[in-house]
Amino acid sequence: MSKQDISQQLARLMRENGVSQSGLSRGCGVPQPTINRILNEKTKEPRRESVVRIANFFGVEPESLYQESDEVREDGDPVARLYSQMSALRPNQLKRLFSKLSEDLN
Repeated sequence: MSKQDISQQLARLMRENGVSQSGLSRGCGVPQPTINRILNEKTKEPRRESVVRIANFFGVEPESLYQESDEVREDGDPVARLYSQMSALRPNQLKRLFSKLSEDLN
């Protein structure tokens, strides 16, 4: 996983822990606009201090935010690639996606 994919790892951690951008901001002291820019890949290489604060909040090593998740390895597998992309979506985006899929299947 490259540094620009920190957004996917952060999105996954936030989703798994039920944390919003504002909740993460309040909890770790990183401004919410900075978190938003990381999630939207506008900031591809956030400051080390921000990464450390975010990692500490989730109880993970800062380097883990730059590593591929053990849960999903893409290795050319289209399903794994799709899962990886979906894991970066926000809850409202997932809801829209599943609604659209449900409509298309009926």
